[in-house]
Amino acid sequence: MNVMADLTDIKEPVAGLSAASSCIRISLSPPSPSSPPTPSSSPGEQELLQFRPVYTHQCFEKEFIPGWTPLLNAEQESRQICHSWKDNSESDDGELHKSYQHFRRDQPEEARLDVHVLLSPSCENCQIEIKTEKYEPTNNGGTEPDPKRVKKVTFGGIAPNDTQHDGTQIKQLDIEDIVKQKMSLAVPPIVSVTINGNSRNELVPTKEGNKANDKEESGSLGYLPQPIGQVLKTYHRKIKGGSRESAEESKFVIALADGSDPKVAKYHHYIQPLARWFIETADDVDLSDTSRGSWKVMYLFRCHDSPSSPQSTTLSLAGYITLLHVHSPFRKPRPGIIVRVCQALILPPYHRAGHASEMLNSVHDYANQHSTTEESSGMDILEINVEDPAPAFVALRDSVDYHRFVSFYLDDKTDMNYLTEYGVADKEYFLPVLEEHLSSVAESMKITKRQSQIVHEILKLQQLEKWKQSLGSIDKSKNKEELIQQVETNYRLMVKKTLRSLRKEELGACQGGKEEQKALLGRWFDEALSHYRTVLRSRIK
Repeated sequence: MNVMADLTDIKEPVAGLSAASSCIRISLSPPSPSSPPTPSSSPGEQELLQFRPVYTHQCFEKEFIPGWTPLLNAEQESRQICHSWKDNSESDDGELHKSYQHFRRDQPEEARLDVHVLLSPSCENCQIEIKTEKYEPTNNGGTEPDPKRVKKVTFGGIAPNDTQHDGTQIKQLDIEDIVKQKMSLAVPPIVSVTINGNSRNELVPTKEGNKANDKEESGSLGYLPQPIGQVLKTYHRKIKGGSRESAEESKFVIALADGSDPKVAKYHHYIQPLARWFIETADDVDLSDTSRGSWKVMYLFRCHDSPSSPQSTTLSLAGYITLLHVHSPFRKPRPGIIVRVCQALILPPYHRAGHASEMLNSVHDYANQHSTTEESSGMDILEINVEDPAPAFVALRDSVDYHRFVSFYLDDKTDMNYLTEYGVADKEYFLPVLEEHLSSVAESMKITKRQSQIVHEILKLQQLEKWKQSLGSIDKSKNKEELIQQVETNYRLMVKKTLRSLRKEELGACQGGKEEQKALLGRWFDEALSHYRTVLRSRIK
């Protein structure tokens, strides 16, 4: 494997990058309940609500489907995604993700596959439509390839098995296995299967809990008639279409549901497999299992006009956060409940609209309003933390915490005089924040002490940048550049001191002595600085 492939191993994947991801499309139903989901729905709307998985490794090892490549247009799209993913500089336009290495690109015949998952609006069940093709390319030696003859591939498999780049044979995965053993792991209960336009419902998995004939709790056309749980908040957001002019505004509802409710546990059991496509380490949660603590789920629903009654609305799922409540009776200085964010999922059509920050802020609002009820065993929520956060969620959490910290700081300056005791140009301004101040902020904001440290460092960076801008009128004779350099050095030393104390083991494992430790600290500081600046550029909607 070349160096480029090694470098890409450490990068976060994106939708449509891998061979398996390019074989799979997922669609949400159109926004109007009067229009059931079909492949021939309005192209603009279907494009808006259609997306591909990010992660496929839990269903397909090494992120490819043995014996099947994506449809030609999907493969071309994957090629473009790979080029952008590598920052346009590490490869040429023709390179594909490493998962394509399991195919022989010189095979005379290639089997191509498209698996389309059509989710019901509630995401309680889905339909699967499969299309297979066999391309027979010819080489006429010209600049343009001959048109490809497209043939449908029958259900039982195709021509010869493909061969890996190392010469070993790949046995083509049968479509029945693709549906029953692979796709069923990461989709809600499957209610119908079609292959090349032909109904193949004998492939519908018959496991317990399949809702193929269960419409008892479904709303119109699979919409929910009401939120699951107690409504905490409603707000409006624009749904982005192909252009800004076509964006429409929809109402969204955030609700908090108790995992001990059998109806909640049943609903969540149906929808949670979807997380495997978007969370690298996603696994199923049994909400009724209280061995680790008690569960609540915060759901995000989108509201739609009801086709039967203009005065009422129905809902579709847009996302959720699972919250584990752990009792900590021996915590100092007082006992209480720790709330752990375990899984957070916003469905891709609703990304980049501020929904995740709305939900995380709602988690904090809920914690602040939590009272000593019988349910909480007389204990308040003391802290909110995150279980094994992905880089994107780290950025979200830090942004939410920082903006809450700024509001907290502006509203309650009298208790935070230590932040104004010195000016930015004073060396003392960048001394480590005292433990008592870190603990006080952490307790007031219900965050960890490390998060308290992070928001202090971001605030001081913001103050440093503001101070630098205020120096614009200073005469050059006062050596402005030297002064700025000294203040930036003070900030760097403050952050590095924190990093050194947090990562002692990694520094101690350095084989290159002090020089290697210095280089490692420098790299960590650069990463922290870049991250903090990203947080400062963020805006909470």
